Amino acid sequence: MMSRFLSSLLSLTLLLSRSLAFVIPSSQLSSNHQSWSLKSSSSDNNPAFEQLSGNRQKAWQHAKKPLLRIGGKGATKTHGNSLRQLLDQHTVVKVKVNPSAFEDNSLLNAFEVLKQLAVDSGANDGMELIHIRTSDKVILFGKEGTLDLIDAGDFPPPPPPPREPKEEEE
Repeated sequence: MMSRFLSSLLSLTLLLSRSLAFVIPSSQLSSNHQSWSLKSSSSDNNPAFEQLSGNRQKAWQHAKKPLLRIGGKGATKTHGNSLRQLLDQHTVVKVKVNPSAFEDNSLLNAFEVLKQLAVDSGANDGMELIHIRTSDKVILFGKEGTLDLIDAGDFPPPPPPPREPKEEEE
């Protein structure tokens, strides 16, 4: 009976410690805890982390959902090849990333690794970083020149005109 109680108490303690770890501010953690940052130290000056507005917001919304997902085991050559193929078919591609698999748990490092894997599999070296949304852990990749198109207002393309109903013949 006592061992069952201790086992239940231990399980409850583990459960609470896992859920409370997300409530404790990072400033109160001791130095032996791992810090999880989605940005690297150089991201403060990077425009990819800025708040979206105008044409860049439209470009973000144009790509409806992530077409590629990178899990906790990290990126492989297959992920790079898939990204290359997706960028051949689409102007912009959203990629959902588990940043814990990359150096410094950084989405910026994840972009660099994925870009290099795509280039190694035959993609154009001019692949662009359009935006990083740290809250969703999503990176928006673009073909070369996409940022210029977005800033000029030429991307995304306007929606097609509404279809007119056909007139019935008598």
